[in-house]
Amino acid sequence: MSLKARIAALGAAALSMTGCDLQTNPLVVSLFGPPTPSLEEAYAGTGSGGTFDHSALDGLLSRHVHGFTVDYDGIASEQETLDSYISAVGEAPFDTLDRDEKLALLINAYNAFTIKLILDHRPIASIKDIAGSDRWDSERWTIAGQSYSLTSLEHEEIRAKFAEPRIHFAVNCASVGCPPLRVEAYVGERLEEQLADQTRVMHEDERWVRIEGTTVHLTPLYLWYKSDFEQVAGTSLAFAARSRPELATGDWTVQWMDYDWSLNEAVQGE
Repeated sequence: MSLKARIAALGAAALSMTGCDLQTNPLVVSLFGPPTPSLEEAYAGTGSGGTFDHSALDGLLSRHVHGFTVDYDGIASEQETLDSYISAVGEAPFDTLDRDEKLALLINAYNAFTIKLILDHRPIASIKDIAGSDRWDSERWTIAGQSYSLTSLEHEEIRAKFAEPRIHFAVNCASVGCPPLRVEAYVGERLEEQLADQTRVMHEDERWVRIEGTTVHLTPLYLWYKSDFEQVAGTSLAFAARSRPELATGDWTVQWMDYDWSLNEAVQGE
């Protein structure tokens, strides 16, 4: 392992073990936070009109996502359906898909893989209870014949190849602090509509955006991935203002919310 890779690995480990106060410290995040790729549209004009069937995942989500929580027991009772969908993703005709179909596939794959990860390690109180080597950095997932970890899928395939910061409101890390899973799978023909609605839902909820006087409390997603938002809108606050117009003017103080890593699991009886 190169020195650069060792430093990155140590930094990721340090960040994962810190409390919320350090995870929202801009200096710590700049040194040990996620990579900062240059956002590019790598797939514009690609594909030949192919599609991929997400109906199996769509059904699971519609039956087992309730508000901001997930009925993992319910999904576990249909694990064959989830496993079948993940197997199909492994053989997806990625090259034939156009840009929006590709992105929908990658978002759905990330979310399906994360659900599978939780099912494989239950009972747990948080995704962070899973050993690091088995969690985000395990190269156990396959898309179109290529192997990925959740880390490489997010940072190298999604972030670096699509100039679309709204993916941070769509990919789900199975935690209360994450923007919620939708009750439907993403699909290429409706992707813009779905991302716009997902962004609206998140910004209208005080779990992720809360305004008090001249202070705006933002989800730390805006800090951790600020380079993505800056490349598109100039600042994280300016990007948030696209959904909350009142933030576009005035002298705002930004404070970072704590990030709740508790499992986004539906409590029995709710």
